[in-house]
Amino acid sequence: MITEWGQLKGHGEQRQLFRQSMESGRLSHAYIFAGPSGIGKRQFARLLAMSAFCREHPFEKLVVCGNCRACKSFLAGTWPDYHEVGRLAGKREILIGQMAGEGDKRGREGLCYELSMTPQASDRRVAIIDDAQTMTTEAANALLKTLEEPPAQALMILVADSPDTLLPTIRSRCQQIRFFRLGAPDVKEILLREELVESTDVAEAVAGLCEGSLETASQLLDADLRKLRETVVREVEQLDAINPLTTAKTVMETIEQVSSNAGEQRQNAQWLLKFIADALRARLKALVSGDLGDRMTQRLGPRRGIDLLDPMLARTVAASRQIDGMVPVNLAITALFDDLAQMLRTAFRGN
Repeated sequence: MITEWGQLKGHGEQRQLFRQSMESGRLSHAYIFAGPSGIGKRQFARLLAMSAFCREHPFEKLVVCGNCRACKSFLAGTWPDYHEVGRLAGKREILIGQMAGEGDKRGREGLCYELSMTPQASDRRVAIIDDAQTMTTEAANALLKTLEEPPAQALMILVADSPDTLLPTIRSRCQQIRFFRLGAPDVKEILLREELVESTDVAEAVAGLCEGSLETASQLLDADLRKLRETVVREVEQLDAINPLTTAKTVMETIEQVSSNAGEQRQNAQWLLKFIADALRARLKALVSGDLGDRMTQRLGPRRGIDLLDPMLARTVAASRQIDGMVPVNLAITALFDDLAQMLRTAFRGN
């Protein structure tokens, strides 16, 4: 865990926003930290919580000493007024029991109950809900009740990669703070500082590929996955000349080369789809900003390019769900590229 603000890269504007909110007495009781995975949202939330408890500095300064009783207890995971929940090991969702207790202890255990209690060692209680978008409907409704009547001394932070999937009633009761991808120099520095790479050259290569996400960077430290991503980027750059069978064959051969068993093949297929989705999002972003630098969008123009890329992105996300649902990898990938090719043919037929 990052133990001081100086170790956190990026997000200076968000830190200043919180300083200003506290200095003006406008700190909200609940926030949604939104943005791509692997960029430091959770680390920011933890440092914010630690700052609320540090005995050596006022909260509004957003500084932690790391040495006072509160900081040491927080870092040890024993500070009584701090609570954090996320998906349990082996689970894909945050469950109702984590939020409101199980069985006959419903309402007398869980995060919502803890937040309703008077702080034990400080003047507030702070809770972080990591991967908040994965809450079950029951868990989300339990949290909603707490948000509707928030305890006076509670600060709640929901960390979410996909905030749009949260209940609208939850979103409306939280202030949303948007976090953005890290710059390549910051990623490079982190990789070298944490000794995650063997050389500056590898750090630069991974930082240039990961699109500002440390989660993606950690995966790309695997040379095989870097090869898979390079294959995907090359194919997506030539979308207007796509041959679905040839492209699917090329991609599947690469997946098979970097996978030692069926489980790895399925996992690497999901990375493949993430890489495709990221590449399509990058092209959409470029189009929205007026960049017509690639051949396909020059032929179609910005409006029709956006109208094409949006459904292609949705189809890629659907393929990911199919693989999650245990559809054979080869079948899902072949069907995806066949559908992408059909979308392209339709778009260029009207050109």
